[in-house]
Amino acid sequence: MLARIRDHLQRQDGVAAVEFAVVSMVFLVLLYGILTYGFIYSMDQSFNHAAEEGARAAISQTTEAAAITTAHDTAYERLHSYQPGLLTTDVVATVADCDSGYRCITVTITYPWSTRPIIPKFVGLPTPNQIEAVAVVQLT
Repeated sequence: MLARIRDHLQRQDGVAAVEFAVVSMVFLVLLYGILTYGFIYSMDQSFNHAAEEGARAAISQTTEAAAITTAHDTAYERLHSYQPGLLTTDVVATVADCDSGYRCITVTITYPWSTRPIIPKFVGLPTPNQIEAVAVVQLT
């Protein structure tokens, strides 16, 4: 009886390696998903914060042109150190009429994740095409 159990255990020498290979692939995909979505969420929060900071900075300006320049530059500065791949064209500041009849500045930050991903894409893992943040502040 003992010899039969010993023979059975000796025949399964490679099973642990195969099980480890299968389980480690599942854990690596899970880790990749956590890192990718965590980074996307972090970028989204940073973009929202930078857009809000840019819009707030524009309030102190006396002309619309100065407000647009200040909003754009402030938002871009907040993100440039965090995201070196961000282009100046990804940050847009515009002044237009609000619904209430006042003038408002809108700061929009758009990052095309599908064409410039920070973390390489993994087959089958859905990610957003772009990450966008918008902040609006009333000027007058």
